[in-house]
Parts: sequence; structure tokens; C-alpha cells
Amino acid sequence: MIKVRTYIMDKKKISVMGFTLIEVMMAMLIIGAGVVPVIALFITGSRTVEKGGLILEATITAQNIMDRAKGNSFLWNHIPETINFPDENYPQFFLPKFFADKYQASGTLIIEIAPGHTVLGTGEPEQNLIQLTVIINWIENHQLRTARLLTYRARTNSLDLKTSTKF
Repeated sequence: MIKVRTYIMDKKKISVMGFTLIEVMMAMLIIGAGVVPVIALFITGSRTVEKGGLILEATITAQNIMDRAKGNSFLWNHIPETINFPDENYPQFFLPKFFADKYQASGTLIIEIAPGHTVLGTGEPEQNLIQLTVIINWIENHQLRTARLLTYRARTNSLDLKTSTKF
């Protein structure tokens, strides 16, 4: 509500339009009640996006490590083995520099005979099935976070087809 006030100064009438202090404070309260939740929503949304980005980065890193470890020349010569990385003995297993530095990230690659898998009918452990596990750890807001990726790899062919005469 706009109020018009009339003042008489030096025998002249002056009209002034304005708001009272209470009206201004009420308007600020109403606007603030609408703006504060919107700002809180944006802050929460940006935190959620950042957290999702970290989980995505850890998952992509774990997948890259797993892809490098799946090669026959590496995999079947390292059973069982646990590799903590980064490790200068295994430069092929690394974390993105910004992720490792900013979040104190580290990882573990576990190569083992697949536990709980046996040859049908014998009960003997399946020697041709390997379980690969990649674990990525990082610190986010002073809390340890972990992403874990697990897959299996089977030895399906031990013949070297380049030298074999059997097809």
C-alpha cells in the first residue's frame, strides 16, 4: 500500500509517496521466505552433482584398471595377487592425478581364483575362472568413500591359434 504524505514547507505543499518501515520489512520477509529455499535447493543440487561426479570418476578409473588387468599376458601370470596402486612396479595401474591429489585417492586390484566356484560334479575349485576386484578409495568431506568393481574372466582357449593346425 503506497501512502501519500503531504508536507507544507515554506508555504508550499509537497507531496511524497513512500512505504512505511513496517511495509518494507514485511516485503523483505515475504521475498526472503521465497528466495532462501531456492538458494538452499541450488546448493544441495550442486553438492549432489559433485558427489555424483566423484562416484563416476572412481567408477571410470576402476573400469580402466580392470581393462588393463584383463590382458591374458598379465592376468594369468599374477594369480593370486593383490596390488595396491599407485605402485611404481605397476605403472599401468594409475589414478587420474587431480583425483588422487585432491581426494587422496588410492586403489587395490585383487586377482584370485573365483571363490565359491567349483567344477561341476567334482567339487574341485574351478582353476580356469578368475575373479578381478578393483577397489577405489577416496576422502570426501573427511569421510572415507569406496567404489568397488568386480568381474570374472575365464580361460576359454589355451591354444595358440597362430601356430595350431587344429581348427
